[in-house]
Amino acid sequence: MTQAQAELPFEALPGRRSDARTLAATVFERHGISLREDDPAFALVTLNELVLRKATGDLLEQVDRHIKAALAEFQLTMQSVERRAGSALAQQVRDSASGLKGALREEVAAAQLGAQRVVEEIQKTYRVATLTRWCVAGVIVAIAMFACGFWAGRQ
Repeated sequence: MTQAQAELPFEALPGRRSDARTLAATVFERHGISLREDDPAFALVTLNELVLRKATGDLLEQVDRHIKAALAEFQLTMQSVERRAGSALAQQVRDSASGLKGALREEVAAAQLGAQRVVEEIQKTYRVATLTRWCVAGVIVAIAMFACGFWAGRQ
């Protein structure tokens, strides 16, 4: 407790004689003025104390209101920041998704091109094989007809 706090009679309430004696002794030590316990100066001290308590209570209420207002404003600001951060994050996700879509489209197009080449190769191989079969079948039919004509011509 500091000396300034010790000088304030916060504990001196009406009806407490021991505090009044202590205060009277302190006044006599510091100022050489003798006070009795029923001296009107103690009524002024009590009145000052009550006024000080009221003023302190009012001040604390104002501080409390200001703190609550500042806290409410801070919460609104934080909500706004969260919305902005959410919007920025959503935009980044959209941008990333767009980039991924483009990359996937390129990959799918490359895969389609590769698959198309494989199908063309298979079709080409199948055409050559089919043509070869029909040519062989035609040669066999031609040989058979020639043989039948040769055999019919001998008879």
